[in-house]
Amino acid sequence: MISYDQKTIGFINVFERSTRAQVKDCFEEEDSLVFVVQPGQIGFAIGKKGANVKKLNLMFKRKIKIIEFNPSPKHFLLNLLYPIKVEIEVKEEEIVIKTENTKQKGQIFGRDRTNLKRKQAIMDKYFKLKIVLE
Repeated sequence: MISYDQKTIGFINVFERSTRAQVKDCFEEEDSLVFVVQPGQIGFAIGKKGANVKKLNLMFKRKIKIIEFNPSPKHFLLNLLYPIKVEIEVKEEEIVIKTENTKQKGQIFGRDRTNLKRKQAIMDKYFKLKIVLE
């Protein structure tokens, strides 16, 4: 079970009141706030032309990231990696990302694998699958 402190509950309440989207999870990641919204709620969360994201960036005085949850690990990882377009294959205890070029691989890895470690930490909250790049 996920437990939240008072500050995080406040973030969730402000987000839900401002966007009318239901939040599944909220956590801080370095200098940004990450909101995981329920399936089908991403449109409400972002708003027309990103209006809600811009408004929330100013309200919270930090960068906002919004991810749409999906019960399928494959589709959730695609949402997590968006806007990078990759092929994903789910195997027994791992999820394999197939990239077309080294630029995509670099975007997924990040400097010193920081992006990949962050994505793995988020995946571990919901699915116990190891992310592997091919």
